Amino acid sequence: MPAARAIRAVVTGVVQGVGFRDATQRRARELGVLGWVRNGDDGSVVVRAEGSSEAIDTLVAFLHKGPQGAVVEHVSIEPFKVEGHEQFAIRGVSAGVFVVQQHAATARHFDLRLQLDGIMRSWAVPKGPSLDPSDKRLAVQVEDHGLEHNSFEGATGTGGVIVWDRGSYEQGGRVPWPEALERGHAVFVLHGQKLAGGFVLQRTGPARAKAQWLLLKRRDEHARPGSDVVVEQPASVVSGRTLEDVLGGR
Repeated sequence: MPAARAIRAVVTGVVQGVGFRDATQRRARELGVLGWVRNGDDGSVVVRAEGSSEAIDTLVAFLHKGPQGAVVEHVSIEPFKVEGHEQFAIRGVSAGVFVVQQHAATARHFDLRLQLDGIMRSWAVPKGPSLDPSDKRLAVQVEDHGLEHNSFEGATGTGGVIVWDRGSYEQGGRVPWPEALERGHAVFVLHGQKLAGGFVLQRTGPARAKAQWLLLKRRDEHARPGSDVVVEQPASVVSGRTLEDVLGGR
């Protein structure tokens, strides 16, 4: 459906914990409306929606009522620009786990892994991730790994590994996953002990073995321009050891 109109809606009242997001997603998909819904930090439900004017009006009418169990007190609506979403997603819901392991092998690097469909999609990041949005970190796609590798830490035959950071992540962007990865532009949000907020993986060439990507930090409240989190926080989030400790047998 051509997107002729877009809105941002904020619904307040008893609207969290009553299935409001799931019901909104179902109704939006029935109407052919695209965008997203998420819970706000203040107890509200926030909706970004785009579609035909008639479909948007119908969705707004649903938001004023809500699903069974909801008590809608107010719905604020403001026009928004059409962004070209290709799905209607629920934001703020974990898509699985992520881990960043620092690895000393033939060369030192960091491995970023994101859980998707029961496996860990993996990228080798030579300089490690950054919280500075101006940094463009090379990320080379490598073979998928099993979830059992996520907690490994210690010496290896060629060096050593530490779990530098870990946590959960959300899939973001206008395109649904895993199609976003297949197209070469994937937006996601990390909830780690060191890394937080929005990130982007942008492929710089054709899809192939060991394809090259850029790992970028988005400009949000978690961005830290001028920082170097790899240098500032070198220790494992599991053991407190650094990679040098592991390599030295400590």
